[in-house]
Amino acid sequence: MPEVTSLQQVERPQLQGHHVQHSDAQHLLLIDGAVVPCTPGEYDLLMPLLKHAGEPVSFPRLLGTERNKTLTRSLRQGLTQQMSRLRGRLWAFGLDILCLNSYGYLLLSRSNEQGEEI
Repeated sequence: MPEVTSLQQVERPQLQGHHVQHSDAQHLLLIDGAVVPCTPGEYDLLMPLLKHAGEPVSFPRLLGTERNKTLTRSLRQGLTQQMSRLRGRLWAFGLDILCLNSYGYLLLSRSNEQGEEI
């Protein structure tokens, strides 16, 4: 693994109890000292969620598009697949990504979720 330089700490109340660091230059994410594998595209989607953990992040903000741009079916399907993969990787750290159907996504700590549905 290449030498890790300039790691930045992510500090949000929703991430309390976790040591989250990232390097934009290397598309590298560390949670509690463990590397979370991400493609560059997944990393770009995950960063707004981490930096705004506990707050809804809109589809346009996640995708870096204009607010009034139409979210096509294929774009939405690709986003859903990427979020599903990221959700699986974050689950082991007690973090979850929730879809807010017509708005965007929300990253939460599972220990802070309000009553899960079965």
